[in-house]
Amino acid sequence: MPKKTFFKLPQEKQQRILTAAAEEFIEYKDNYEKSSVKRIAERADIAIGSIYKYFYDKNDLFLYLYSTHKQGVKTGSESDTLYNFSQKENALEDYLTPTGEILADILLQNPLLLQDLIFNQPQAMEEYFKTLHPYYQNDLENGELRENIDEDLATYLYTSLEFIAYHYCRRKGVDPAKNASIHTAMADLFFFGLYKDGRKEKFQK
Repeated sequence: MPKKTFFKLPQEKQQRILTAAAEEFIEYKDNYEKSSVKRIAERADIAIGSIYKYFYDKNDLFLYLYSTHKQGVKTGSESDTLYNFSQKENALEDYLTPTGEILADILLQNPLLLQDLIFNQPQAMEEYFKTLHPYYQNDLENGELRENIDEDLATYLYTSLEFIAYHYCRRKGVDPAKNASIHTAMADLFFFGLYKDGRKEKFQK
């Protein structure tokens, strides 16, 4: 997330920086490492040092830009299940702007950037936890979940699936564009388990 100083800027200047960043990242979409904070500053007509007053580093700027191009998952009713929510969330094309779709491709092509998004953004993780919480609660109240489930642990595992799916694709030589179908398959394992009756007691001696 940006530093607090970014949000104190006039709206016009904030947008100028984000527009410049989008232009730079898209121009270098096939080689993220070559994208430059210096050129972003030049495009935005500000001093390069100013960028670091507003963002911690290039990744921080990219991830915030990416977040601004999410339109929000199109959820159903409040009684929707967590599983149904996950299926909608996995359909990236349904809730990203056209620019967001390009940024998502960049994200999937850069494992360290994806890792930063998932594991090194505590505020983003907290916001995501808040998003998932009502679905956990609803499923729990409807008797769909084990009563002793650790919601924080489950959220962390579920969030990690995207990163694991990406690495699986790389290991298998699968086009990262196929990541959505791999993620869906992994989500099914997460939700429904390996054993057909779901009872670990059966295997404990």
